[in-house]
Amino acid sequence: MTNLSIHIPDQAATVLAGLARFQGQTPEQLVAALVEHYLEDAEDLADALEALADDEAPIPLEQVKRELGL
Repeated sequence: MTNLSIHIPDQAATVLAGLARFQGQTPEQLVAALVEHYLEDAEDLADALEALADDEAPIPLEQVKRELGL
């Protein structure tokens, strides 16, 4: 695991500490989880943009629902 030191505004640190306490975590644990979620979302976005850029025809939503049994 890597340590990272960041500077955030005092107001953000106060809110972060309160949210972490509410969730039963330390601020460091909460920030680590937030960074992981952000990176996962960024990867999903990159995948979606790549899929949009390919030349394959899109699959209609109704067809996807049928195939998934929804």
